[in-house]
Amino acid sequence: MAKSTVDTLIPESADRKVPEIDPARVTQQHSGQLWREYMARVPADFVADDLKSPSAWRKVQAGGRNSLRKFDRVFVVAFDESWVAEAIVASADSKGAVLAKPRVTTMPARYDALFQDELYRVAWNGFGYVVERKADGHAMTQATANPELATRLLVQLYPARAS
Repeated sequence: MAKSTVDTLIPESADRKVPEIDPARVTQQHSGQLWREYMARVPADFVADDLKSPSAWRKVQAGGRNSLRKFDRVFVVAFDESWVAEAIVASADSKGAVLAKPRVTTMPARYDALFQDELYRVAWNGFGYVVERKADGHAMTQATANPELATRLLVQLYPARAS
């Protein structure tokens, strides 16, 4: 099976800085006797190859709540959910964390398209589903848990018809 190139390659710029993962987007899934499991959502400009850089975890390691330790398991989700990665922490310190052989899985595209009309569209923003104005990409609503709620909010953006 051919390896997918969707968001796994670093852009051609040599001076590209690896984006850092926000500690608020790292959630502990389970804490066992020997290791812990975390889920991390990465920023929009993060590509799977950035997992090789220990500095991506600098902010996470600087805080104390969810800092990674050796043998912890990490489940990483792309901002747009186009790929996920599973890895074990090989080493960690206050400056970063080294992941051992992250296993990247490309997720299939959505089977059903998200709702849109001529002015607005429902979109995933990394935290939930929002209604975006097509003209400028401005988020018109707060994030909701599912696309159906966002569609309902999209309808409410239009004035009600007088009866």
